[in-house]
Amino acid sequence: MTDIWWSPGEIRFAREEMIWLITWLSFLEDGKWPPDHNSSSSTRGRRSHKAPFENPSGFAGEVNSRLKTTGEAGEALVDEIQSGIVDYEGLSRPAKRALNYVSGWRRRRKTYALWKAQKKYKDINLYPRKQKA
Repeated sequence: MTDIWWSPGEIRFAREEMIWLITWLSFLEDGKWPPDHNSSSSTRGRRSHKAPFENPSGFAGEVNSRLKTTGEAGEALVDEIQSGIVDYEGLSRPAKRALNYVSGWRRRRKTYALWKAQKKYKDINLYPRKQKA
C-alpha cells in the first residue's frame, strides 16, 4: 500500500482510494497532500489559483462527512486502517460495510441504516428461480 499514490485529479472515491485517503487523513486535515514516494522529480506541479491547502482540506472534509454518516462502523473503519490494516479482506465485517457505503463517486442518498437493511434484504432470496434441466 505504501507504493500507491494518487493525485487529487485521480481520486474517484473507489474502495482502494478511500483506504488510502483514510490512511493519510490526518495529513490531509493539516492541508497537505501526501508526498509521492515513487516520483523522483522535484517539480512542484502546475500553477493554480487555489491555495495549496484547499485540495487536501476539501478531500479531508469529504471523507469525514462520508464517515460521519456511518457512526460506530465508520469509527471502526478508521481505527482499523490507521492501525495498519490496509487490505479490504483484513477488515472486520462492520468496517467493510462502512467502506462499501462511503465508497463511490457520489455520496449515497439513502441513510446508512436504510442502505444496510436493504442490502441485507437483497441477500435473502425469497423466490429462488428453478434450475433449467
